[in-house]
Amino acid sequence: MSSTEAQTLEDETDRRPDPQERLDEVRALVAAGQRLNGSFASRVYSTVTAVDPAATEDSLAILPGNGGMHIYRSLIAWAAPVAGERALDLGCGSGGATRELAAMVGADGEVVGVDPSPEALEVAKARTPADMPVRYVQAKGERLANLPDRYFDCAIASMVIDQVADLPQVLTELYRVLRPGGRIGLSVWAFDNMQPLNQAVWGSLIAVVAEHAPGVLAGRASKASIPREREDLDAFREAELLTPEERDGQLALIMEDIDEAMAFFERTTMVMILPDEGRAAFRAALERRLPHSLYFPVRFLRSRRPG
Repeated sequence: MSSTEAQTLEDETDRRPDPQERLDEVRALVAAGQRLNGSFASRVYSTVTAVDPAATEDSLAILPGNGGMHIYRSLIAWAAPVAGERALDLGCGSGGATRELAAMVGADGEVVGVDPSPEALEVAKARTPADMPVRYVQAKGERLANLPDRYFDCAIASMVIDQVADLPQVLTELYRVLRPGGRIGLSVWAFDNMQPLNQAVWGSLIAVVAEHAPGVLAGRASKASIPREREDLDAFREAELLTPEERDGQLALIMEDIDEAMAFFERTTMVMILPDEGRAAFRAALERRLPHSLYFPVRFLRSRRPG
């Protein structure tokens, strides 16, 4: 990153209002019917991250998965990093997957965690031991200009590429920074693979969102999960990456009482951006279904740069 670009990012960060103020603004727009797509979707995701930078690591990463699945370790195992390699964690958030990667590549390797959120990177740096071979960079996935060509042996992106504004550009950048033969591991939500047992529960919760914030169900939420849309596969092909392999899994949220259940959901984007009455209705709809084990479908993708 050039000194000019770094200063621009710092200036933009300094001009931002308090994260809670930003969230209140987003909630008002959502309640007024603003659709969750394009630049507004990017604004929402950055706002939610600023308010709760460690939400994914502290909530999803502690959930048990079928077949021993883990949101970070399973993804990293599929990307198959080995000791001494250079690895990229795109959309690193609070650094949970970044540190797992660092443990795999060891002291002779290198891991770079990239995220556009200064709040997330602050938490990531605080949680990362000084002796880990990790450095953090503030940048968007669509523009990794501060990272060199053909540098990384592997890259991962945990639960992030279904939130990016421009998937083709992100994949093009991944191709650029990977060496020939470099591997990619990605994970996304896979709600097109929902278990029948959970459809009624999810249906009641989505009905609340549709009533109080219908725009949330636009954008990526209105499409099949990556890479099931034709345009997703086109994005991989146009970036000259191999067609991704897929492996699906489920994370289990065991909900015994409403306070425990809402403690989890209040850290999700879906609930954080609901207006007050919407969050109250969400809580009521959820409480009617308890106790319950709710499963979150996740899809792991694997691709590579040919060479």
